[in-house]
Amino acid sequence: MKIRDHRGGRPTQRGGRELRIEPLEARLPLSAAGLVEVGTQPSGSLDGKIVYLHGGHGYTADNLGNGSWTSQRPLLLGMVEDFGNQDQMSMLADYLFDAGATVAALRPIGHQSNEVVLDNDDVSVTYTGAWSDSSASVYFGDAGDVPYRYASTSATETATARYQPNIPEPGFYPVYSWTRYGSDRAADQLYKVKHSGGVTEVTVNHRQVGNGTVYLGTYYFEAGTDGYVEISNESSELDRVVIADMIRFGNGVGDIDRGGGVSGFDREDEAALYWIQWHVDHSQGVSDSTYRSSSEDRSATVSASPRYAAYMNRSQDGVLSDRLFVSFHSNAGGGRGVVGLHNTSSGGDTPNQLFLAQALATQVNNDLVAQDAGFEHAWANRTSLTYQASFNYGEINNTYINDEFDATIVETAFHDNQLDAELMRDPKVRDAIARATYQGIVDYFNSVDSGATPNQDAPSQPEQVWVETQASGEVVVHWSAGAANSYAGDAAAGFTVYASANGYGFDGGRYVAGAGATSLVIAGLDPSQTYYFKVAANNAAGQSPGSEVVAATPVASQPRVLIVNGFDRLDRSQNPTQQYVSGGSLERVRPRQSNSFDYAVQMASAIQAAAPGTSVDTAANELVANGTVDLADYDSVFWILGEESSADHTFDASEQSAVAAYLSGGGKLFVSGSEIGWDLDALNNGRDFYNQTLMADYVSDDAGTYSAAGASGSIFDGLSLSFDDGDQFYDVNSPDVLTPTGGASAALNYANGAGAAGLQYSDGDQRLVMLAFPFETITHASDRADVMQRVFEFFNGDFVPNVVIEQILDNDAAAPYFTTTGTWVDNATGGYAGGGYQTNTVGGQGQANWNTTLPIAGTAEVYVQFPAGPDRSGAARFQVTAGGQTVNKFVNQAGNDLEWVLLTTLEVAPGDLTVTLNASTSAGSTGSLLVADAVRVVLTGKGIESGDFNHDGLVDAADYTVYRSLKGQSVPQGYGADGNFDGQVDAADGQLWRDQYGTISLAAATPITAPLSTPLAASAAEPAIETAVEPAAMTDLLVMAAPSPGSVVSIERPRHSPTDNSTTPADVDQRTQALALYFDRIGRGGDSSRQSIDRVAHGASVSTTDGAFAQPEWQSEDGSEWRPGVSQRRR
Repeated sequence: MKIRDHRGGRPTQRGGRELRIEPLEARLPLSAAGLVEVGTQPSGSLDGKIVYLHGGHGYTADNLGNGSWTSQRPLLLGMVEDFGNQDQMSMLADYLFDAGATVAALRPIGHQSNEVVLDNDDVSVTYTGAWSDSSASVYFGDAGDVPYRYASTSATETATARYQPNIPEPGFYPVYSWTRYGSDRAADQLYKVKHSGGVTEVTVNHRQVGNGTVYLGTYYFEAGTDGYVEISNESSELDRVVIADMIRFGNGVGDIDRGGGVSGFDREDEAALYWIQWHVDHSQGVSDSTYRSSSEDRSATVSASPRYAAYMNRSQDGVLSDRLFVSFHSNAGGGRGVVGLHNTSSGGDTPNQLFLAQALATQVNNDLVAQDAGFEHAWANRTSLTYQASFNYGEINNTYINDEFDATIVETAFHDNQLDAELMRDPKVRDAIARATYQGIVDYFNSVDSGATPNQDAPSQPEQVWVETQASGEVVVHWSAGAANSYAGDAAAGFTVYASANGYGFDGGRYVAGAGATSLVIAGLDPSQTYYFKVAANNAAGQSPGSEVVAATPVASQPRVLIVNGFDRLDRSQNPTQQYVSGGSLERVRPRQSNSFDYAVQMASAIQAAAPGTSVDTAANELVANGTVDLADYDSVFWILGEESSADHTFDASEQSAVAAYLSGGGKLFVSGSEIGWDLDALNNGRDFYNQTLMADYVSDDAGTYSAAGASGSIFDGLSLSFDDGDQFYDVNSPDVLTPTGGASAALNYANGAGAAGLQYSDGDQRLVMLAFPFETITHASDRADVMQRVFEFFNGDFVPNVVIEQILDNDAAAPYFTTTGTWVDNATGGYAGGGYQTNTVGGQGQANWNTTLPIAGTAEVYVQFPAGPDRSGAARFQVTAGGQTVNKFVNQAGNDLEWVLLTTLEVAPGDLTVTLNASTSAGSTGSLLVADAVRVVLTGKGIESGDFNHDGLVDAADYTVYRSLKGQSVPQGYGADGNFDGQVDAADGQLWRDQYGTISLAAATPITAPLSTPLAASAAEPAIETAVEPAAMTDLLVMAAPSPGSVVSIERPRHSPTDNSTTPADVDQRTQALALYFDRIGRGGDSSRQSIDRVAHGASVSTTDGAFAQPEWQSEDGSEWRPGVSQRRR
């Protein structure tokens, strides 16, 4: 079987919208510091249970007629039953999975039109350990392929099969396995799904289920080959085997031709018949009779799913009460509410079918009636909850099931009733039906297996999530438990906090025991990276859905900004629409395309792109309303309102008061949303607040466009952007039009001339920027970063972004960067970046010193790296000294091989920093070794004022030209000749240029490079975040250039052997020598003030260095003559 790698296309006749998650704004390492690499499928009440899951109908071919593809039910009242059934089964699949069940998918789960299918003998499948080729006649693959491979189980892993797809686009992919069942299979075959958040382990009992698609969960994968599924032979059962056959990623697009061409529709929108047929067609030894009862497709669809479920089910192992078949439909013919279907007692009903129908329908009915207040309409409270026709329903007919499991159809509601149709199009209602169905399944199993299944329900999801930075690299995640009642679920016994580097793929999670737990401290994070968190509740029954996502950048420095998650709305008006094959459009219930509750990702990533080093926290808006979170604690606030409107309130009365007080106290607010004016002004839910605090008048509810451009003279002048029409995040189908009031001015205008799309306002320290469309829906990450950069610039000089400077101090460097006393042994290779390292004996004499000079004040993180080994010290004593502060830390050098180990985090002033490794005070076994290799210093602090206006590394005549051309203008902070970051090009900047004329800038936009005698190795630390500087050869040089605001540079000390006394090559020009000498003085702790080049000696004469700069005559600000090189400060 060859690799099938399909990128789903969309036919013109369908015209539906597909959720497309764009790649990350910045390529961050997805296995970031502090993440838990491995997690597992949640365990719960349904452990060991198999649920065969189906959603009725779907696009079907008229294969005996003209071959056309149509749905089996019509478009009616905004919905088509065929697709509502698939939406409903997808929601139930997640509840079942999170309760520990094994889900056998008879129709595709979720929505992913891409697919990659890997068979065991494909080139993208690799093996370790002992595997044998099967000669079986039943397998997935082409005739002549290796049927499948098998390995013997082991208590510890000794064999793996890795399926490594080339994912065509980033996104959420359902993952499935196809494995032949058998009596010798392990009951816990282990699948390790490697996704963008880490690894999730899932086990399947292939003695009971196989020969079809078994659901392994849905995960976010990046494009490319980073992800995989690995089958392991680790098992609690010995003398068994594990099987490696097929793994599928995604659902794909229909490609079966039934006489009139392929459908071209997503597979999940086709009837289950074709999902089953595709896998049978690509298998060997599986007869069409396992699923097909008729040559006419519409007839065959009726019983295809129960027939194939019976084929997948190995009844010889286990009992009827281990498994179940559930299918979703919606009803018609008059009436309202839920109905459970069952057959007659004359051979058509499964053993407990009536009880199963009653259990599920009763749970759905009672739970939804209890939630009436939260729905658009009251749920119909039926007195008759089951129905038996005069015939046997083929989809649940025991003739095909043979008493192997019970089966029922849940008719969720009546799609020909206006009220029921509107309820079924509501994501909240569909979710409630899925949760209630899961709870009814628990009730059913508890009854039929005599109480072996605990009669307990998983808890509801946590609320009011908040993350705040507590110290550098350390955050506290807070939450509140959700409701516990008859419909929401039972009380939590604990909570799991998940973390992510991209906001979509989450790690293995940290469990916090206790029903009353409300927070967790997470340390060991990388302060230079943004992390994302969500919280789930757990009890013995399973795990809740995850909370909304919050973001944090754990930098313990100013400025501090707060993201407020204020977008809670989720209703049918937000549903994505899809073109119907026969004309018209229908709604789909796909919550990620309405409100994914993770828009902190777009906000936080834009903040970090615009202002790296900014400390970011996130809180739910309810916490601002109840006073738990004080806006005054933050320099600026970024409020997400999305499509929040009157039903949930954009700003309630408490939030209005909090925001008004914050702004009047000099706060800085950025807020965006498409319904703010509609809610507050048009509906008068806060007209005074909208007019007098947000400085706007509402004009209209729909701008009629998805594009905007910066207003002339505004902070967004020159910027054009688009926001989403449903292709990426969600459809912003009615953005407000506003008019600025009270001294505010238009910042953005709609491209079609409808009016203002955003405003800006300043009064003293107060700053306000408001967008009338959601910021998170701006379609290009670069535009989001540009908008955010301009917002920060507008929010005054306190928001000069931090610079992040990294220094690598290697033992291979010459003095003074690295020095030793006593006896140290050189080792030529095996150290940092392939270089050498030095060793001493524990308790011996001598110490190793790494020395540097910090050019700016800020937060310094100090790390050490070394090659580990069993003969190393278990307690190597490192001492960090800076500015009168001394910190000691003992490090185990037997572990942490060539990894950066954090020694300390310090708030520092400019000046010297030394790291010392002391042999006499270190501890360990007799004769154990100390290793001196590399030290890494990451310094985060404010940028340096500079007269280097053209950012070429020199303050010279060319910079005056930039200043003259911009003098008197307001510019973004730090732009052009705004050397002091105050947003104005004025006399102060001119004076700054005079004071620094003829010097080398420490604020160059790009690193200054010069030849070195030995090439520098690239920095090994976070290459995706930090730009490594790799100069060529020159002697004894500290290559260091502090960046312009917002940039990050990596600085590495020169690498020499201790005996290297080479001199500067003769062909180095004089200007380069001057640069080198200046940095040499900085690195050696000499005079670090900016000095004129003509005052630097050491191989470059005064006349030579003077000649490096032109000396034209100039006029000073007061009109008097001024000549460069002569100090003439104005008095």
